[in-house]
Amino acid sequence: GRSRSPAALRARASVMATRPPELSMDAKWEAAIDLTLRRLVYGSLAGGAAGLLLFRGAGSRSATLAFGAGAALGSAYTDCARQFESLGLPKLPPRVD
Repeated sequence: GRSRSPAALRARASVMATRPPELSMDAKWEAAIDLTLRRLVYGSLAGGAAGLLLFRGAGSRSATLAFGAGAALGSAYTDCARQFESLGLPKLPPRVD
C-alpha cells in the first residue's frame, strides 16, 4: 500500500507541485479512469447481489444490476467532474439552437 506518514505526504505534495500541467492532467485522467472502473465494478456487484437476494425473475435482477451500475457511474462522473474543475479549464458555452 501507499505510505500515509506526514513526511511521505509532504514529499508527494512537493513532487505534485513541481509537475508540469500536462502531467497533472495525465494524473487526473488516470485517477478518473481508476475511480470510474472501481465504482462500476462495485456498483454492479452490489446491484447483482441485491437482485439475487430480493428478486426471482431475470428481468428484475437485470434491472437491479443496471440500477447499481448506473448509480455508480453517475457518482463517478460527479466526482471526476469536480476533479477536473479544480484545473481551472475554461468551460464551453451552452449551445443555443
